[in-house]
Amino acid sequence: MTPTEDAGATERALDALRSAGTNPVVQGFPEGAIVVFDKELRYLCAGGQGLSIVGLTKEMIEGKTIFEVFPPEVSSVLEQPYRRALEGHEVSLDVEFGGRTFSHRIAPLAVSDNPIVAGIGFALEVTEVRRAELALRTSETDLIEQRRRLHDAELIGHSGSWEWDIAHDVITWSEGLFALHGLERMNFNEGYPQAASRVHADDRAIVDEAMESCRRNEPVQFRYRVHRASDGEIRWFDSRAHGVFENGALVRLVGAVADVTEQILAEARVIEANNFMNAVLIASPDYTFITNVRTGAMVFGSRERDLLGRASSTSESMGTRAIETIVHPDDHETLLAMNDEATRLEDGQVLEMRYRLRHADGQWHWMSRHVVPFRRDDTGSVIEVLGVLRDITDVVNAEEQLIHGALHDPLTGLPNRSLLLDRLEAALVRSSRDDSEIAILYCDLDGFKEVNDSAGHAAGDAVLIEVARRLLGAVREGDTVARVGGDEFVVVVEPWNRVGVGGETAAETSTIQGRDFSLEVANRVVQAIAQPFVVNGVDFVVTVSIGLAHPSTKGISGSGSVRAAQGLANADAAMYTAKKNGKNRIELFVSDSSEV
Repeated sequence: MTPTEDAGATERALDALRSAGTNPVVQGFPEGAIVVFDKELRYLCAGGQGLSIVGLTKEMIEGKTIFEVFPPEVSSVLEQPYRRALEGHEVSLDVEFGGRTFSHRIAPLAVSDNPIVAGIGFALEVTEVRRAELALRTSETDLIEQRRRLHDAELIGHSGSWEWDIAHDVITWSEGLFALHGLERMNFNEGYPQAASRVHADDRAIVDEAMESCRRNEPVQFRYRVHRASDGEIRWFDSRAHGVFENGALVRLVGAVADVTEQILAEARVIEANNFMNAVLIASPDYTFITNVRTGAMVFGSRERDLLGRASSTSESMGTRAIETIVHPDDHETLLAMNDEATRLEDGQVLEMRYRLRHADGQWHWMSRHVVPFRRDDTGSVIEVLGVLRDITDVVNAEEQLIHGALHDPLTGLPNRSLLLDRLEAALVRSSRDDSEIAILYCDLDGFKEVNDSAGHAAGDAVLIEVARRLLGAVREGDTVARVGGDEFVVVVEPWNRVGVGGETAAETSTIQGRDFSLEVANRVVQAIAQPFVVNGVDFVVTVSIGLAHPSTKGISGSGSVRAAQGLANADAAMYTAKKNGKNRIELFVSDSSEV
């Protein structure tokens, strides 16, 4: 894995840990607390019922460093163990806070094969246990009272203690320790082997090594499992032990034990919940991401490869260049506006948009994007959004095909009557604005029925397709060619698409010159259609009758659609005159008022 991929995996892991604080397992961790911190010693999440013991809540901890949460006398004790954990070491220590003593176990947190991304700490209140230990060490003469206090502390703290008299090889367990093992009080007549037989076979070597360390005057802290005698359940114990020496000679070993099973299970559930969350994100057909709305940079992707064929780390490494690099230019402003709007979202509000992103293969893909607030700054403004991205290219293509089918002739692909009227209406608006004219050529084929009757509809369709091609070749780009009936076609010639013989623009040519130009286009159409049509080796001769009209925006009242329909009707009427006068000809529409 490259350094960039490592960085991406690390950031994704940190983001997943930030959300772990809401896990019910973490929040309900009994009698203790769980915290996760990053390399800045800032708490990513916190939970556990033990927080309330010292008047803390997860909201008071999450997002703050240890120096902001705890007073100097506590943060100075925690700082070095936290840093040791981030270097890969497990550290255990007691911390005094709020008049109580907490046993801390601090360990590194790594995700899969990634380096250490954070540290995790588990705190269990052991105030009474530690007091009992202190009493045990400092007052041999008050043993009966100490044992009573120890028993009370053990009942409260789910803990126990033991003592091993080396000289007489006598091992004594407290009442609390027997309770942890689910045993009735008994004597260990066989000494250490009998007591150690309660330890899980796989952990026996750990306990043996700890005892040897105590004999060398090395205090130890270790964890092991036992099978509880009362129900056979496996329980996890944390133990602290040390040797007691008199005049340089070892006289006994003493130790304290705490049942940390619930803590271990909570750790496992946090990891399991995190793994489950990752599995859900990977299995989803959608792509989940976190984006900084101020910069547009993606800071988290839900899987190794995104929907655009790129590694998530590649997309993340684009940073603020992502919008310019992969977002369609026409969608830049819309996306930036959406990001700006997202900064003012309320919790639970969703923003949605469609936009185009460039795939790794260079093609543009349509995406559906939904985002909700994820992280806010100190002022409450959203700075990061959690989003879901879905590739809807097929959906958009299907929609475009439906729209195209509704507005185009399925055989020739030309605009149908509906689209023709829309374009004609727009052309009339431009004509009125520029004080210029347009021309409508209503074209009806002569002799087409004989093609269908003699060679069949397949041959007729082939002729119609070729007619469409020839019409498009007879006009200039920007003019409209439409099919409005079986063998009826309409051509709209616009002035803005017209250039005079000497290179003048439409605005510089006269109306008569413009009408001469539309007549020239009509003659080109007649000549183009007059050429034989060859279908399956057979020549077919088809001609065309054309009605030519120049609709006036001043002479026709009503809405744009009314004017467009009237102009089309005028050209149609002129076409019928051409048919009546012998076909294969051009007739100009003349109104009753002598207006052309």
